[in-house]
Amino acid sequence: AVVSTQSTGKGQTEIAHNIYSEVVGIWSNMLKSVVKLEEPQPDTGLTSFVDKPVEEGETLDEAQEAEAIQMLHAIYELQQSNTAYGATNMVTLLHTLALLHTHLMGYLKAQEFAQDALTCAQENGLETTELEGLKSFISAKC
Repeated sequence: AVVSTQSTGKGQTEIAHNIYSEVVGIWSNMLKSVVKLEEPQPDTGLTSFVDKPVEEGETLDEAQEAEAIQMLHAIYELQQSNTAYGATNMVTLLHTLALLHTHLMGYLKAQEFAQDALTCAQENGLETTELEGLKSFISAKC
C-alpha cells in the first residue's frame, strides 16, 4: 500500500522534532556538567579535609567540541524559523548553544544565545532563573 505524504508528513516532522530535542537534551546535560555556573558546593564532612582537584567534572575533547558545534548549529539552522519546534525546545536549544560557546570561551556569541533564550522564555512565560544566571556568568566573563 502507498502511504500518502500528507498523512505522514506531520508525523515525520514530529519524529524529527523529538529526535532534535533528544539530541539537544543530551548535549545540554553534558555541557551543564562541563560549564559550572554555581558557587562551589560546601564540602561535606567526608571530603572537607581532602584537597579537591582544581578541575572537577567532565570535559569535552576536540572531537566532542566539533560534534557539538556541528550538531547544535545544524539543528538551530533548521529550527530557528520553525514555530512548530516549540518555545520550550527553542529555549533549551539556545541555552545549550550559550553553554557550548561559554565552554569554548566565545563569550560574545554565548551572550547572544543566552539573550535570545531569555527573550524567548520571557515571551512564552517560561522559567528564566537558570538563563538569567547563565547570562550574568557570561557577562562577568566579557
